[in-house]
Amino acid sequence: MKFLIAGFYHESNTFNPILTKKEDFIEVTGKELLDYFPGAVSAFREAGAEVVPCTFAGWMSSGVIEESAYRYYVDKIVGQIRAQDNISGIWLQLHGAIYAENIGCGELFMLRKIRSVVGYDIPIAIGMDPHGNLSPDITKYANILRAYHTAPHEDQQDTYRVTAEALIDFSKRGVKIEPALVRLPMLLCGDTALTRDEPLRSVISRFKNMEASGEAACASFFISMHSANTENTYPAVVIVPRNQEDYGKAMKTAREIAEEIYDRRHEFRFEGELVEPEKAIEMACESEAYPVVISDSGDNTTAGGTGMNTYFLKLFLEKGRFNGKKVLVSTIYDRDAYHKLKDMADGEEFDIMLGTGVDEWSLPVRIQGKVKSKGHVLVYHPMRSGLNTYAGGLVTVTLGDVDVTICEVADSFTDMEQCRVGNFRAEDYDIVVVKQAYQFPDIVKFAKKQIIALTPGATYQDLKAIRNKYTKLPWTLWPFTETY
Repeated sequence: MKFLIAGFYHESNTFNPILTKKEDFIEVTGKELLDYFPGAVSAFREAGAEVVPCTFAGWMSSGVIEESAYRYYVDKIVGQIRAQDNISGIWLQLHGAIYAENIGCGELFMLRKIRSVVGYDIPIAIGMDPHGNLSPDITKYANILRAYHTAPHEDQQDTYRVTAEALIDFSKRGVKIEPALVRLPMLLCGDTALTRDEPLRSVISRFKNMEASGEAACASFFISMHSANTENTYPAVVIVPRNQEDYGKAMKTAREIAEEIYDRRHEFRFEGELVEPEKAIEMACESEAYPVVISDSGDNTTAGGTGMNTYFLKLFLEKGRFNGKKVLVSTIYDRDAYHKLKDMADGEEFDIMLGTGVDEWSLPVRIQGKVKSKGHVLVYHPMRSGLNTYAGGLVTVTLGDVDVTICEVADSFTDMEQCRVGNFRAEDYDIVVVKQAYQFPDIVKFAKKQIIALTPGATYQDLKAIRNKYTKLPWTLWPFTETY
C-alpha cells in the first residue's frame, strides 16, 4: 500500500481587508512534512504502508487568499500526485474554511483538480478544523471527512490518526463511501461553541461513541467560521458510514443530530462576560480577583483578524489610571513600528506612531515610552505536532502602567510558551488583553476572571449587527430572524 500526504491550512476571513499572499505561507516537504502529522503517519506505518510526503503549506488565519498564491500551491500538490503511481489512497489536511480570490471554496477547488488526475477509485481522507464552511459538494470528491472533536483544538493528531485508519480500511476493502452531510439553517458564532461546554459536549460524546462502537467511521460537527461572507457559511453535521449501504442510516442520524443542535441553539453562550469595550475596562479595574484576561474579540487573529487594531489600546491610554494595576496589551501587528524598535537597547526611550491605518480600527496612535524586552513570535501550530516555528520578531514596550507587545506578524497570546519565546512574563500583569475571543487552555488556567469585550473589527461578535455584510447568505437564517 502507498499513501500520499499533503495539505493546505488556512482559515480565510473575508472581512479582513488584506489579501493573503504566497510569501505569507509556511511551506514544508519531505520528512519535515511527516513530522507535522505523526498521528496519520504512525497509522500508515503500523499498517506496513509506504508514506509519500508531497507538500504542506499553511498559515493560521487571515484575509482571503490571493488567487495566484492558491493556484500555485494547488498546482504544486496536484503535480506531485500526478507523478506517483500505484496509489492506495490520499490523505489531506485541509482547514475547511479556505477561500481564494476569484475561486471561492478552496477545498472544493483542490479536490476537483485532484480527482481530475486520479479518478474516483482512489479513496481520499481529510482531517479538518471544525470551524469549516463546507460546500455540500465536497462529499462527491472526498470519502472521509472528520473535524477535530475539540474547540479550542487539542486533539488534532487524534483526528489525523482516525482519518488515516479509515483510509487504510477503505483502501483494503476497496469500498467507495460517500459521507452524509446535513447543514443547519443558522449562523453560529464559533466563540460560543466550545466543546468543553454544552450543548457541544453532549454532541461530541455521542460522536465518540459512534466511532468507538463502529456505527460510523467518522462523525463530526462543523461549527462553521462566521467571519466569512461565503455561500457555505453554515454549520454542518457529517457522518461517514463504514459501508455505502449504511448511507441512508448515516443520513438519518445526521439529520436527527442536526435537529437536536438547532433545537438547543439558544444554549450557545460566550464563556466569559460579553460587554462593551469601555465597560470591560471598568470591570477589569474593579475586579476582586486578578489576573483578569480581556478578549479584544473584534480583532481575533486566530480567526483571521488583522491583529492591527489600535482601538482598544486607545481606550486604555485615554483612561490612564487602573487602580494601581499593571496592563499588558498583547499584541499589535505593525511591521514598520516593530522595525523602528527592534534595534533599540532595552531601556531606550522612543516616541513613535503605532498603527497601520489599513482601516478605521487600526488608525495610528502616538506612543511614548521605553523598550522593555525583545523576543520572537511563535506560530500557533494548528496541527499540535509539538513543532516550533519562529515566524517573526516581537518587542515589548512600556508606556507606564500599560505595556504593549508589538509584532512584525499577526499574533495572539494563546499559551505560556509564547511568553518564554516572546521574552515577557504574563505573571507580571494584573490585566492582560489578548487578540481572541474564547481562551485556550493555558489562558483559562492563568485567568482568575475572563471578560470578552465587544470590540469592532474583522471578527465582530454581534452577528445581527453585521447582517448586511452577509450578502451570500439568506436572512432567513437564525439569529437574523429572532433575538438571542
